Amino acid sequence: MNGRTAGSQLLAASKAHRKFSLLLALALLLTGCRGFPALGGTPPTPTVPRPSETELAWNEVEARLAPATALIRFELPQAGPFLATGIAYAPGLLLTIAPPLEGGAPQSVQVLLPGSSEPRPAELRGVSPCDGVAVVALQPTTDLALAPLAGASETDIGIDVLVYGHSASDPDGAPVSAPAVIAGVTTDTRRAIEEIGVTIDLSGFTYGSLLVNRHAAVLGLLLPTGLFLPAERARAAADVLAEGRGLLWLGLGLSPHRNPQRFGTDRGLVVLRVTPNGPAASAGIEPGMLLTHVDGTELESFAQLCGVLRQHRQGDELTIELRQVTGQELIVTQARPRIGESAQAPLTELRREPRPRPATTPVTTTWTFDRPEEAADWPTGSSQAGTGELRDGSYVITLNQPNAFGIFPPLSLGAGTDQRITARVSLPENAGAGLIVRSSQEPNGSRNLYLCAVVRTGGQLVATCSLAVAGQSAVLLPVTPLAAIDPATDPLELELAAQDTRLIFRVAGETVAELDDPLLGYGQVALWVESFDTVPVTVRFHEVHVELLPR
Repeated sequence: MNGRTAGSQLLAASKAHRKFSLLLALALLLTGCRGFPALGGTPPTPTVPRPSETELAWNEVEARLAPATALIRFELPQAGPFLATGIAYAPGLLLTIAPPLEGGAPQSVQVLLPGSSEPRPAELRGVSPCDGVAVVALQPTTDLALAPLAGASETDIGIDVLVYGHSASDPDGAPVSAPAVIAGVTTDTRRAIEEIGVTIDLSGFTYGSLLVNRHAAVLGLLLPTGLFLPAERARAAADVLAEGRGLLWLGLGLSPHRNPQRFGTDRGLVVLRVTPNGPAASAGIEPGMLLTHVDGTELESFAQLCGVLRQHRQGDELTIELRQVTGQELIVTQARPRIGESAQAPLTELRREPRPRPATTPVTTTWTFDRPEEAADWPTGSSQAGTGELRDGSYVITLNQPNAFGIFPPLSLGAGTDQRITARVSLPENAGAGLIVRSSQEPNGSRNLYLCAVVRTGGQLVATCSLAVAGQSAVLLPVTPLAAIDPATDPLELELAAQDTRLIFRVAGETVAELDDPLLGYGQVALWVESFDTVPVTVRFHEVHVELLPR
């Protein structure tokens, strides 16, 4: 056998071996694929598509989103079903907003997939109320089309957008849509999250509905606040939750405070609400306490606490230090709640500290607005918005713009702790007047204050009280008709007093509200005037009296 013959035989043998190997591999492949569709093989893992390089018509955008959009049903233990729109953002995973957990963790999760009439079970991978998002995994995994999530730089004011999601009135039907324009971006200072606002009414959409641009990229998810959580922020939280972190939840309603006189520190978060039988309640935490440390780290913000929770998973134990005011003492305690779970654990008392109250002499001032020197005590002058002047024995404020308000502090008085302000005021129809206590301003210009006001509308008088902390507002007294007061009363006598944590609001001698709130401990007093649809409106303050303990 010469070399050529030997080489040919080896080549033929090699070809025959490769042919046999290929046939064997093909046989094994076909054997392993029995029961699969005729094309055989495992369907390719979907990859996240890139946004369109060119702008699309809205119907083209919807066609891209529809295969990646689903309806998610959370069955809550007390509130019943909570429905939200979800978007497939990674293989087998849906991103949506966090369901409310006040009554406890969802008992089950189901997903209605695109084009399907029957929901299927799903697994809740994680919920972060801090971030406002939840991640749901399909069981078994289904290869849905995926949608691209846009970056923060793509949310400029004035750009055309589309709101796309399941209808609140017919959630089981096909998703609905509405064109809109980005109206602005606002910052939730409590969570340090920017949220996107649009120009249309969103009440017809389920929470979690999508804000998308003409490149078919998701810009945000609809929150219960009526604003959209940016997709970039939602994705960052989802990447953590997708690991199976569970419920990153303590069952607490928290707020920053401006009351170092009460708590002995200007840091920490005040407990406003505790979910019954939740993790915090089971660990002995109560409303009115101040959270100062978590796992040894001093708390300065709500966002900082959220960052701590993201480093954990459900079932992990936290060590929380709290302060509780009782009379003239501060009791420092330690709680050990388990994240997302109820585990009975008593508080441990660490120490007691005295709570000194400074001995100061009250300052009392009365303005009757009939002395020329009083003009230096109050904001006066005119602008396009309105005017303020002392005239005919009154402080006269006129607002020229509809749905506007003004805050008017006495310029000669500084900040105080306990304080009381009374005023006699003539209030026209379709206008509001009120009193402010403990008003201060943050470095960013936002306000802290307690406000109680009276509005004359439709021949009736109504009252309301509210709170603002670092620009975040809350209603303390919902709009309440003053049925016991003659609507024709003029002038009205208003009184608002703040002593320690108690607020008392009186109108014409009638007590309208007795409130307890620990969040603000000091600030200035001020007058409040508000206009509605009909302008100009003129409000006259005939006399103002203030008693104040200097800070």
